[in-house]
Amino acid sequence: MIRPMIYQSVTKIAVALVLSLLWDRWINTENSLSLFRDAFFVVGIFFLMLAWIQYLKLDGVKLHHLLEERKKKKKVKRHNTRDIVDFADEKIISFAELEDDERVVCRFIGNLLCAFLYLIPALIALIIL
Repeated sequence: MIRPMIYQSVTKIAVALVLSLLWDRWINTENSLSLFRDAFFVVGIFFLMLAWIQYLKLDGVKLHHLLEERKKKKKVKRHNTRDIVDFADEKIISFAELEDDERVVCRFIGNLLCAFLYLIPALIALIIL
């Protein structure tokens, strides 16, 4: 589950960084707002909101009829032994192949990681300025 979480986090971080830089270049033309203090703070709060929604999904809250499909859960064969040789021929599991609960956990941790990576520079800029 670590690989899909990192892939999603890197993608979200890159998209948010591009949007922040575009905001700083085209909308914030008078430089009245700081990129690190204001834009990164808003992006960090947005990722915290997304993490909160995923946390609520983990807790059992469902948004019915909003892009959710009911699927039967697949059972994944687990190995009984713990030797590295047993896992040599095992394929890498993608995000689409994870169970619903595992997907929610990947999104939750990925959103938290993104939020902290954007909130830390924003809070440092807030303290310094």
